[in-house]
Amino acid sequence: MGKKHLFLFTFVILMASCAGRMETPVKEARAVWFSRFEYCGATQTHNQDSIKLHIDSVINKAADANFNIILFQVRGNGDAYYRSDIEPWGELLTGELGKDPGWDPLDYAITKAHSRGLELHAWINTFPVWRGKNPPKETTPLSPYLSHPEWVVCDSSGVPQSLSSHYVSFSPGIPEVHDYLIMLVEDIVMRYDVDGIHFDYIRYPEESVSQGYSHDAISVQRFKDPVEGNPYDLSWEDWQREQLNHFVYKMYNALHELDPGIKMSTATIGSYQDQAWNAYHAVYQDGRRWAELGKVDYLAPMIYWERSHPTQPFLTRSLEWREHAFDRYCFPGIGSYRYNTNKKPHTWEEALGQIDALRKEGFYGFVFFDASSLEGHWEDLGRKEFSSPAALPPMPWLKVPPPVQPENVTVEIIDNYHISVQWQPMTDQYQRYIIYLSETEKINSSSSNTLRHISAPGANTAEITMTKKDQYLALSAVNKAWVESPLTNPIKVRK
Repeated sequence: MGKKHLFLFTFVILMASCAGRMETPVKEARAVWFSRFEYCGATQTHNQDSIKLHIDSVINKAADANFNIILFQVRGNGDAYYRSDIEPWGELLTGELGKDPGWDPLDYAITKAHSRGLELHAWINTFPVWRGKNPPKETTPLSPYLSHPEWVVCDSSGVPQSLSSHYVSFSPGIPEVHDYLIMLVEDIVMRYDVDGIHFDYIRYPEESVSQGYSHDAISVQRFKDPVEGNPYDLSWEDWQREQLNHFVYKMYNALHELDPGIKMSTATIGSYQDQAWNAYHAVYQDGRRWAELGKVDYLAPMIYWERSHPTQPFLTRSLEWREHAFDRYCFPGIGSYRYNTNKKPHTWEEALGQIDALRKEGFYGFVFFDASSLEGHWEDLGRKEFSSPAALPPMPWLKVPPPVQPENVTVEIIDNYHISVQWQPMTDQYQRYIIYLSETEKINSSSSNTLRHISAPGANTAEITMTKKDQYLALSAVNKAWVESPLTNPIKVRK
């Protein structure tokens, strides 16, 4: 097929998919959790080329479907899915804990995501340090479970959490644990071009209330210390919440001192304070406080229940979390892994209904768990629910330079429906560029009908598909905080 015929075929398909479509938000986070279990296990092999091909496939499908964030897991339980001198290589990569796989999944995924215009946020399981019924083998570097057994959470009798098929965690009440984790994440930020750090498991373990986690010796001593450890005479529950709060405050400040534009986010329990299973009481997780003090950029509550759930309805829980997000964003987590069945209400229509419900309530985005659950749905999402690109909602509190409009914008006509656009970036700072097309000289940049393209970071050219009615083009710039500049003067693209 010749180039001209290929362009025409693409245009026909585009026009067919756009016919009668509803407008979609122009500023909306469309994120997906991409776990280590998936990219290491999807191909049932430890062959690096197979794993790379799967990473390529997911990122390409996400980009084609107009997603904008990949939450890529790089730490599961005291192990690393990137090149680290602090923790051993993850077992899932090669079948052996600590064995060098010969490549770097994080570096590979960043390069791929950025080439497709996606942000990549490194996803960290925070306090877990091992998972398994047997202890980790000795490696270089050593698993933190082996190097710091005194940091493991303990029950009400002071007995360390036992090994099982679930996570064993370090105690959030130990300041040295905070320092260790901050050092680990700072190492990632200094060595990798990540756009954000996403934390899961900023909480005490499940069964904390019934088991009394964590009565480790250090936490108990600090709790009883009225001078330094517990100067405000907090109750045991409030003191434990405050340990998590301190960790979040210190981590946020440390990361933004290194990179003021990095986005720090947290996955939280799906209910803040309501019903038996909730963040605040069950695992001492107070995401409300993190948002109130501006120490998180967005919350991603894992609301994996359907809208009709009798005690934890999806929209009710989403609104509860947004109410507690203050001036930070709440991007509810959609449990799409549950909606690939033929049994109501667990059908794909439930996932689509949740997207629609969040948009009607004015939410600025959502996160899908997980990438594997979107197989068979990527293309439909890209044609319908995400039929136009979307910028991330702005985060003006991030202390980064303001965006600078591009100059010397030129347009080359390829054929009746395609143009090549070039521009001159006017800053060395990290920027993306948004291209708008309109049938009128007054371009409405808040309409998804005009937003046609969002560039990869630092790009200065793009090829754009036009409709029959498109007459004018303009560009804007967005900085790392996704704050947008005014539009350039419109350019007439048709004679």
